[in-house]
Amino acid sequence: MATDTDERFEAVDWDAEATGRRPSTQATANVAVVVLSVLGYVYETHLTATDLVPPRGDGIDLAWPVSNVDWLFVVSLALIAVNVGFPLARNPDRTRQYWRRLRADRLGSAAAVYLAVFFVLGLFGPVVLGSPTIQKGIAFQPPVLFSISSTIPTTCLGERVLSRCTGTMAHPLGTTFEGKDVLLMVIMAMRITLQVAVIAAAIIVPVATVVGTTAGYLGGWVDDVLMRYVDLQQAIPAFLVYIIGIFLYGRSLFLIVVVFGLFSWGGVARMIRSEVLSRREEMYTMAARSAGASHLQVVRRHLLPNVSGTVVTATTLQVPAIVLAEAALAFLRLNETTLPSFGDLIAGGTIGRVLGWTNFTEAWWIATIPALFLAVTVLSFGLLGDALRDVLDPRGASERRE
Repeated sequence: MATDTDERFEAVDWDAEATGRRPSTQATANVAVVVLSVLGYVYETHLTATDLVPPRGDGIDLAWPVSNVDWLFVVSLALIAVNVGFPLARNPDRTRQYWRRLRADRLGSAAAVYLAVFFVLGLFGPVVLGSPTIQKGIAFQPPVLFSISSTIPTTCLGERVLSRCTGTMAHPLGTTFEGKDVLLMVIMAMRITLQVAVIAAAIIVPVATVVGTTAGYLGGWVDDVLMRYVDLQQAIPAFLVYIIGIFLYGRSLFLIVVVFGLFSWGGVARMIRSEVLSRREEMYTMAARSAGASHLQVVRRHLLPNVSGTVVTATTLQVPAIVLAEAALAFLRLNETTLPSFGDLIAGGTIGRVLGWTNFTEAWWIATIPALFLAVTVLSFGLLGDALRDVLDPRGASERRE
């Protein structure tokens, strides 16, 4: 029993409770990421745009086209690396312990491996492989191991067998009605989904953690005001807010991630509040207060580390809903039409039938393959969230097994 307690709670240095308040390395890194990001954004969007930065004179332009979503994505990746990667690297023993628990859950470990591959492909795939191009002459090429009537594609790149065109490894997942490679389109869609998931998580985690922790720790009228605001926010559909935003700012992925991120943290905040309400009455919290620790020290050193599992689990279960929302908006053509989102690819699989080019059952892969990737991605987030609930809270796992 003592061993379980040591695994769940970090040792308390009582001499440090009433002394220095020097910020931790992690907190300093978070501030540095935010400051550098703001400076970089100001440099890119204002200084270079107003010619305050003179040209180098060697034909090289210091400015590069970076969208608002790209900035948010980079900042979000940096914050996740600091708050997830850094603690794991600093505690290798605990990291190995988490990994052993995760491997015990086969579905959870498989979901983690898939999402890791998804992350790598979405992050580096578009840079390495490039963007797909329109090649009308090779439209409707079927995937490998499948075939289509040879009368449909203008040119058959594979073999012709019994008046049917077979797939080729040149385009292993086939091509669209425009001749774009489906595999490259899927990898581009992975980038969009990755941006939505990472940015949404970076918005949800800090907001939900601050609101949930404040409400649970302080209680009283502060708790009432914050929870009533959460009730009000959850009563307002994010979809409606986005539609209104379209008329004000136009359709964009930036608007989607900001709106759905800011309107999706309420449930996570409630879970954190519930966890803090129980943790603040624990003996170690009361002992820290008796030792002279301030409220901020109690929250930072004792409450937040012990509710981090709830934060991670709740976020991994909330992000898939935002990913599906973005795909639905793209399918309805309410997102940027130039973005190859999964929803846009699925919708593109039906446009051939609408225009009379071909039937869906004949060119099924154009919509079905992106739909399968989207379904597996959303399912993997859910499986990983369930697995992390057991990994980060072994006490809860043992109770569920009993």
